[in-house]
Amino acid sequence: MRSVGRPMRWMMLVVAGVACVSNPFAASEDTRIELEEVIVTGSRLRGEGAALPTTVFDQARIEELGISTVPELLKYLPQQSYTRGEDFRFGGAQFVELRGLGTDTTLVLINGRRASVTAANAASNAFDLNTIPVSAIERVEVLSDAASAVYGADAVGGVMNIILKRDLDRVDADLRLGSASGGAEERRASIAGGLSSERFSGTLVLDYFEREFLLGEKRDRWRDQNFTRFGSTDQRSANANPGNVTSRSTANLPGLTSTRAAVPDGSSGVGLTPADFSSTSGQRNLESLARYASVMPESERASAMGTAEFRFTQSASAFVEALYTDRQQTTQSPPSALSNVLVPATHPFNPFDVAVNSNFLLTGLGPQLAVVDSESLRAVAGVRGALGSWDWEVAYLNGQERSSSWTQNAASATRVAASLASTDPSLALNPFQDGPGGSPQLLASLLADPVISRYESDAEHWSAFVRGSLATLPSGDLDVVIGGEYRAESILFNGLVFVDHGREVKAGFAEVRVPLVNAAMSIPGVQGLSLSLAARHDEYSDFGGTFNPQATLTWLPTDSVKVRATYGTSFRPPSLFELYSPRRTVPGSTVVDPRRNNETAIITVISGGNPDLAPITADSWSAGFVWSPSAFGGLQIGATYWNIALDDRVRIFSQQLVLANEALFPERVVRAAPTPADTAAGVAGTLISVDSSRINFGTLETSGVDLAAHWSLTSAWGDFLPNLTLTWVDSYRAGSAPGAPAVDRMDVANADGTITSWRGVVGVSWQRGPWGTSLSGRYIPSYDDATFTGARTGREVQSQWLTDLQVSLDFRRGEWSPWLKGFALQAGVSNLFDEEPPFSEIGTPLGFDLSQGDLRQRFGYLNLSKRF
Repeated sequence: MRSVGRPMRWMMLVVAGVACVSNPFAASEDTRIELEEVIVTGSRLRGEGAALPTTVFDQARIEELGISTVPELLKYLPQQSYTRGEDFRFGGAQFVELRGLGTDTTLVLINGRRASVTAANAASNAFDLNTIPVSAIERVEVLSDAASAVYGADAVGGVMNIILKRDLDRVDADLRLGSASGGAEERRASIAGGLSSERFSGTLVLDYFEREFLLGEKRDRWRDQNFTRFGSTDQRSANANPGNVTSRSTANLPGLTSTRAAVPDGSSGVGLTPADFSSTSGQRNLESLARYASVMPESERASAMGTAEFRFTQSASAFVEALYTDRQQTTQSPPSALSNVLVPATHPFNPFDVAVNSNFLLTGLGPQLAVVDSESLRAVAGVRGALGSWDWEVAYLNGQERSSSWTQNAASATRVAASLASTDPSLALNPFQDGPGGSPQLLASLLADPVISRYESDAEHWSAFVRGSLATLPSGDLDVVIGGEYRAESILFNGLVFVDHGREVKAGFAEVRVPLVNAAMSIPGVQGLSLSLAARHDEYSDFGGTFNPQATLTWLPTDSVKVRATYGTSFRPPSLFELYSPRRTVPGSTVVDPRRNNETAIITVISGGNPDLAPITADSWSAGFVWSPSAFGGLQIGATYWNIALDDRVRIFSQQLVLANEALFPERVVRAAPTPADTAAGVAGTLISVDSSRINFGTLETSGVDLAAHWSLTSAWGDFLPNLTLTWVDSYRAGSAPGAPAVDRMDVANADGTITSWRGVVGVSWQRGPWGTSLSGRYIPSYDDATFTGARTGREVQSQWLTDLQVSLDFRRGEWSPWLKGFALQAGVSNLFDEEPPFSEIGTPLGFDLSQGDLRQRFGYLNLSKRF
């Protein structure tokens, strides 16, 4: 299904907004019929469900943290082992990936319903959190336990449930301004409002957000990539301006005493002789290319969210919700460059009269810009109601996203080569110049024609369930949920590769909570005991079915202590991209053949998708407690031990790894028949090709403990809320080669994302009357440094302590003078002391660990709100 045009979509949203804020049924608030959806993350049972470990960021907490985008919440979630900046992934996408298990192992829900794969990031098989505006959010619940038995695919590491605002009976207007030093200026404006009556309620939120570039030039780490000051290597590039000249043989450049020379500063590039290079013979001009790159990309987003519910009777209602986002992200990278490119002897500006190689940064073209433009619409409609002690719901979800991407200011290699081969001075690019290298007209002729890549993602989702009390036992009600789902999803990925495929999923699920003991039974040490069971079967049209059970035992030894233990299985299906990426055959690859005495061979490599992939499977179990001592009102302390083991991970099988395990995968290696000489030497036939397409192999097991404590204190000096959350990782072992032992990745820098032994967030908030303040500290411990290839450097990446501070003045509650009433002001600073990321080799050539550091550094903001 193709999307409608943007003007039509905005018209639809305006109509929906009018419907949401209309008041067709005049009635007082006192006569309003309550028939509300109760969202419990991790269960469809009523009430507490299975009492799973959940972290909640409500509106008050989100305001205290001063965040402007949903991904910023991840910094305050210790179960998120690492976070990456928006400059890291295509289109600035940001994903939740709890426990460091991968981008597609934490399920994202919106109002308890699955979020679709972001179209431009179909290769990552994940949902970009930047799609949802913070102003539309009521709260965010993060379940840090597996939940495939409830929700199906992808809930291996846990679930993030983003719950949108609904049933507003007021109008809120918000304005935000923020900036880091040197850039990343942010502006956000939003308005949210709603009306409710006896039979109708509606909410509408409109949000606009924009952010400007923060460039590497504004940060010392990228402005100067000579990392010898950290005891490392010089990461500056010879692709500089003025550039460099190199001999194409071992002979010195004509008239010089070296094979290389730097183009002199101030060179006109015209009429040069070898003598003009005598002072720079043997030297190189070097450039810190990262200074041209964006630390924070430029971003613009317009969003609209609306919900409405119409109550037919006291026991039946119809509901709709819609979320529309129009977003553009622009990432800047260094200008195109000549990198050891041939300059012929006939080139009109070549002073050496022999062919040479040139390194030259085409600054005249300007930095390259990668633009990703996305438009998404997610709509839900359904009916829900009650029949006696039972309630039911039937819902339909349609989600679609259309994205396109293109690159600006990129040079065409073909046009550059033609210009360098030209003997006409007006048409020849001049790399011997300290400057642009040609006229504006010449430089414009070198630009590549824009190539627009297109991406689409579509999802239809039908769901229905009934729940209620099946029987009344001596210990309480036997609660059950029974339901089913049908899902059709598809992607079109027309970028570096072309994928156009879809599939269907049918599922049935059930949950039951069996009360075993209640307080009335007067059993010592058992105030309550219950068993919750969940099971789900998913049938996929492209690889078959999978069954996943889960069991949770909840014990209340006293009124103030709750103990829980859970075991369950979960899965992550192979994505459409992994299954159906085209098979590509690339000749000319060089490998080492272990079955022919490690001789070098030139082979054909086959890569791409694999339609025979099986799902990733996982076993998870956890046990924990929550203690709420009555002697200390408002205090709550909890701890959870967790263990997750993944098997059959989907990996790209490198050709060298295939050859090292040829006996296990003989079908992936094609050889010529052994010659008599081969047979006599006891070696295999010569290599012809190796299949390195994706495959199921490898394990990952991780375990640890989550700790949390918060205390709500009321005193004459105001209300205090100290809080502490910690995640301690006991082990993180990944197997990346068939038959090889798993490797411990903990506390060692890693290009896939560094896993530290623990992460923590500590804070305290205070409120007295309209005045308030909050202080948060985020700590990341030190760990061993390593290179990009995984070799340890013997150095240590220093620990980080990042402090955030906010002060507020809130007149939205209570009685105040008319000119103050309804206003709120928050002013805050993230990374108060401007701590820059510690140096690490893992980020070569960028100089820090991109999974643990943030080059944005200190960021200040001001929020102004008015409630009407």
